[in-house]
Amino acid sequence: MIKKQSGRYGSIAKAIGALGIVLLAMLSLAVLTYGDGRMASSTASAQEMDDDALTKAYVDRAIEYYMDRGLSKTVERYGNPLSWDNWSYLIVADAGTHVLVSSPLIYLNGSGIKALAPGDQLGEEIDSATDLGHWFDAEGLNMLTGEQEEARYYITVRDGLAFMSPRFANVPTPAPRPAAEPDDDALTMAYVMKAIERYESEGREATVAYYNSRESVEGQRFMTIIDANTNILLTSPLRPAAVGVTVPATATEEGIWIERQGNNPVTNQREPRRTFFILRDGLIFAASHSALRENIAQATKNYVAKATELYDSEGLDATIAYFDSRESVDGQFYLFLIGADDIYLAHPIFPHLKGTDIKDVVGSDGQELGREIAQATEEGIWVEYLWPNPVTGLEDSKVTWAIRHDGLIFASGYYTGEADAAPPPWRDADPREYTVDYVNRAVERYERDGLEALKAYYNSVAAFEGQWYLFATDANDIYHIHPLLPRLIGTDIKDVVGADGYELGKEIAKATEEGHWIEYIWPHPSTLKNAPKVSYAVRRDGMIFASGYYPEPEDPAAFTKNYVQKAIDYYDENGLDATVAHYNSEDSFEGQWYLGLADSDSRILVSAVVPHVIGSPLNPEAVRAIDAGQWAEIEWFGNLTAANTFRHIWGTRHDGLYFYSGYFVEQGTPLPDAGN
Repeated sequence: MIKKQSGRYGSIAKAIGALGIVLLAMLSLAVLTYGDGRMASSTASAQEMDDDALTKAYVDRAIEYYMDRGLSKTVERYGNPLSWDNWSYLIVADAGTHVLVSSPLIYLNGSGIKALAPGDQLGEEIDSATDLGHWFDAEGLNMLTGEQEEARYYITVRDGLAFMSPRFANVPTPAPRPAAEPDDDALTMAYVMKAIERYESEGREATVAYYNSRESVEGQRFMTIIDANTNILLTSPLRPAAVGVTVPATATEEGIWIERQGNNPVTNQREPRRTFFILRDGLIFAASHSALRENIAQATKNYVAKATELYDSEGLDATIAYFDSRESVDGQFYLFLIGADDIYLAHPIFPHLKGTDIKDVVGSDGQELGREIAQATEEGIWVEYLWPNPVTGLEDSKVTWAIRHDGLIFASGYYTGEADAAPPPWRDADPREYTVDYVNRAVERYERDGLEALKAYYNSVAAFEGQWYLFATDANDIYHIHPLLPRLIGTDIKDVVGADGYELGKEIAKATEEGHWIEYIWPHPSTLKNAPKVSYAVRRDGMIFASGYYPEPEDPAAFTKNYVQKAIDYYDENGLDATVAHYNSEDSFEGQWYLGLADSDSRILVSAVVPHVIGSPLNPEAVRAIDAGQWAEIEWFGNLTAANTFRHIWGTRHDGLYFYSGYFVEQGTPLPDAGN
């Protein structure tokens, strides 16, 4: 199904008029004689095929051309009026319902599909199109008459693109119906049963090998096989590093369905997934499909509408409290809330934006996206721009719906691009070397693009690379770049003093053209709480360019266990009330480590980073892991940089309480050995 973006582009296209008629007359002979050997003529089969069949054949030939030559050649070929065949001409639209090909109305190419027909009917049909193809009736431009007339369109989908063509003569009623499409549950069950048949015929080793290959992935479905006795994951074609980890799972001989969050291998996006589990011969076989039922654009509007409804019923404070929380994040949807003065009030993914003016937000490509969003009206607007995807941490194309309500801006969006599946370059890099490289690339950007481009890029969240971001001053040591703490911009770096009293700003100002290393205490991007940091600063044209990293223990898993044990010891010595008070304070933080504590009913007692979840139930996956003394990978949206949105959590039960802590990792990083 095609994802649809609506409400952004122009009005209904009119007939092309006299100029179009003249063009048709001039081209008529060319159409009859044109032939470059690349497209078969339909003349020979015209007598044997009815009008519907001819139109479908025209679209099918265009798809064959696309599969053979690619998109750019298809746009070139079918964007030319010489590609018309009788009344047939091709329209191609992408997943944003932007027109890529429409030779009769070539000036609309790149515009919204809404411009092609009244009432956005084509956009609605594109949204419901599948690779099975279907017919629908709508008004269209007849190139043989130059008039808007009732038409019948055939539409089908390939590679996320909608291909369609109209026909005009003797439009019958009703339109032909497509073949019945199997429902998603049936397709997923068939995929799983096929895996069981392979296991029964080829054995365990061959089956595991096949379903660990990319070849086994069929569209949005991939096979998960788990050893039911040990809960060890045997197959993971999309995340090979996860093979061998412990995955709590339940299944029966009859099979069960579960809906939960998961990754769509087609979009690389986190979304609700419906998973079928079945037990066979000591193995659990499972596969899933998207559980999204709604048009993505409408789902975005609905998410924003829920926020305005909460505001109307509960007030501003309650709305901020909820939509600043991880609980409010729904797959790729999260709300950012802006006050009547255009100052951010809530942002669960990038909390450092709170208190800043959205009009100052500029994308990595220089787009003043914040100013565009600030133009939101009571009717709502769509804005498209580049922004980090909270699921992948990588920059992606985003389409946002923003609406003014009671003077406030309520906004959310969805991501349309395909994320890069390659691991980020900083994952296995030496942090000291990566810091120098990051700073040097900033200097190169300044020398290549100039100061204003430098400030636009590095003051945007797109410039974050894991824990790395740039802070920079002018030749007078006045900050002009600081995406983590933008309130520092315009102040003198020499006036900055650390939480421990260290005059770190004066030390950084000692930077030379040869470079200078500094160690100090600074807010950690994962918690915005103070932690040790190591930074590198260099001068160019008198200005300071700097970045840094937060040293971590060589064995973060062992450090996590030790941190949890120290909390248990503190509880044994000081009691529950003192433990709750201490670990709900900043004093208990050690770098990115902080404690989680829940009571015997799994209700959270300690959560210093996101205190609004106190009193909420603990994540069931964490409860199961803690009960079993195992590690668990938990999705977490509390990381400022969005580079890592998963944590490895270790916990244990003590005196009826759940004690746990963890650290951020890249998704798919193997879980540590539980040590038991």
